[in-house]
Amino acid sequence: MPSRVDLHTHTTASDGTLDPSALLEKASELSIQYLGMADHDSTAGYESVLPLAARFPAVRLVPAVEINAEGENACHVLGYFFDVGHPVLQKELARYREMRLSRARAMVQKIRDLGVAIDFDQVMARVKGDSIGRPHIADALRENGVVRTRQEAFDRFLKKGGAAYVPGEAPSAAEAIRLIRSAGGIPVLAHPCYDTSDDLLGGLVESGLMGIEAYYPEHSRSLTRRYLELAERYHLVATGGSDFHGPRTGRTALGCVDVPESVIASLQQAQSRL
Repeated sequence: MPSRVDLHTHTTASDGTLDPSALLEKASELSIQYLGMADHDSTAGYESVLPLAARFPAVRLVPAVEINAEGENACHVLGYFFDVGHPVLQKELARYREMRLSRARAMVQKIRDLGVAIDFDQVMARVKGDSIGRPHIADALRENGVVRTRQEAFDRFLKKGGAAYVPGEAPSAAEAIRLIRSAGGIPVLAHPCYDTSDDLLGGLVESGLMGIEAYYPEHSRSLTRRYLELAERYHLVATGGSDFHGPRTGRTALGCVDVPESVIASLQQAQSRL
């Protein structure tokens, strides 16, 4: 049975393959009660479905975003329950999206320099929202028959160390955390199995981190227990989600991770301490 809480999903507003309304409808079909559309550097998906909320009264939409941080403490930072209309937040998210565009253009050029057939206009044609990402490049490579899957595209070209990888120009983790908090939100370390270490987590906590994504598809039971222990040690909210990107992405299913409903109350309590 799907979890009633999924706080980490993506739509066509960034690198997902379902448009926001289709994701909301799917969440309703699965009886998900709390849904976070955490698109990369964009709240457009969440905002676009607010007028539809009355049609799906059983699903509560949680304001969410995912920010890629670079630099010394490179990681992804999720934000929850912030003021979506906060002007500084929206100005900075727009700036981050411009950085994404420049990076994507540079990576496509590196792929072309390798003699691989790809065109930037072809990549842009796959971008349905306002936030471009490496998966859009991967999908163009798949369309051209260069790779069979997004994962193969990342392994060969797009991941760190890949033949066409370009480091992202992005905010530091401390800047992302401050931005989310300044808008009244709760900053959370996303998928710690990819990034975390004791030093990194300690540094993030010093910068104002308030949560850690303990419940995640790639976390074994032992890893989940470890992150729950770290959450307790550092007084962090333990959140969770599927990181659902939609069909044809090779990612996990919506609501596939059992996230306790108590997470919502914990996030709201944390917000009251800001």
